[in-house]
Amino acid sequence: MKPETGNLLLSVEADEAYLRVVTAFVENAAFCFGLGEFEALRLTLAAEEVFMHLCRKATHSGSPLQIGCSNGGYFAQAVFRLPADSFDWKAFNVTASISLDDESELDSMGLVIASRSVDRFLLGREKGGELKLTLIKEKSYPPPPQVEPAVAVPLSKTVLRPVAPEELKFISRLAVSCYDAGALSDILLYPGKLSDMIAAGEYACLAAVGESGEIGGAIFWRRLGENMVECFGPYLFNQSSTSGMAEELLEGCIGAVARSGAAGVVNIGPPPGFPAAQFELLGTFDSYGPEGSSTSVEAWFRMLSEDTGATVWVHPELDAFIRREFAKLVLPREIRVDRPSGETLPRHSVLSAEFDRPRGRVMLRPMWPGGDAAENIARHVKLMKSENIPNIHFALDLGEAWQSIFLPGLLGAGFEPRFVLPYAGKGDVVFFQYGGKRQ
Repeated sequence: MKPETGNLLLSVEADEAYLRVVTAFVENAAFCFGLGEFEALRLTLAAEEVFMHLCRKATHSGSPLQIGCSNGGYFAQAVFRLPADSFDWKAFNVTASISLDDESELDSMGLVIASRSVDRFLLGREKGGELKLTLIKEKSYPPPPQVEPAVAVPLSKTVLRPVAPEELKFISRLAVSCYDAGALSDILLYPGKLSDMIAAGEYACLAAVGESGEIGGAIFWRRLGENMVECFGPYLFNQSSTSGMAEELLEGCIGAVARSGAAGVVNIGPPPGFPAAQFELLGTFDSYGPEGSSTSVEAWFRMLSEDTGATVWVHPELDAFIRREFAKLVLPREIRVDRPSGETLPRHSVLSAEFDRPRGRVMLRPMWPGGDAAENIARHVKLMKSENIPNIHFALDLGEAWQSIFLPGLLGAGFEPRFVLPYAGKGDVVFFQYGGKRQ
């Protein structure tokens, strides 16, 4: 099996005697998949702490345990498949802290270390009830070097074609030269990472190219959720807004997406000049700068195939908003109004936090339900405000009934629903923003 595309699996017993086997497996897999020494050691440390916790607290000694490692192109990941009630997941919240004076909390210290050692994690319940914990560590990429701005010439005639690998870093330079950083997707700010993402198949790209190979514009896209695609651009490099190139790039992207079988395309925060004639406006949100300035950001949507309908789970306090949004977009949905009714919940909930620190943004997502959902949201807001992150967003998946437990805490903390992203998760995803105005 080729290491650049491999998926490796280790089966061991949950016994501390096998610790060196586990750490050697994860570390060597990470090196094989292209992580540097520091990143490989951090992923290994996270896997070590999870394994040791499982040995001590979560499983009977000698229980079988599977650990998988796989290559994501620009990241490596370690995957644990766990019994349904393995341990308290509280430590995976970015807000988690351990009191050295409380012996009951010391057992969670290793999990806090694990969560801080990786860039992100995924936690979900598999069919049959077992849990899947995925620890993800990205490669380290240098920022683009300080070079002369790339120059593009106006083109009178172009064709659309996929981008050659050696052209991607030049396109990144063109984009940075022609647009303010705030108008660009962050994938364009790290050229090496962009190349690896496209090589891994996570993103695709089309370019408008002149007769001599000159690049006049480009558009990027990726899969979003189970049946939707998110596109970025189109970006034009020194081309007239009346040239029709933006429309051609967008149509080229839509054609490729339609052939893939995806239901539709969304574009959140497109660059100036976005040709929106055949798109529907989902809604807007406010983008705040560090100095207090505010701009309105639009989200656009285009359906590519007949929507045959879906089921969504909605908390009563969100019901009116959801019905208005589905009526506006003419999306057939069976709306099941649901709220917690006294059933037993895990003690602690878990949120993931995806940071975009250069732009002062964070996206929070539910990973695990718990009785402290409202308090957990409030703790995250408090932390983000203390770190001067003005743009706090939350994505709530209506295809997951258990996520409705977070809704009262969201509204109570000052979040507002702004729009619905069709099929952007397991089901439709509601995009929330903290505060209708800066708080």
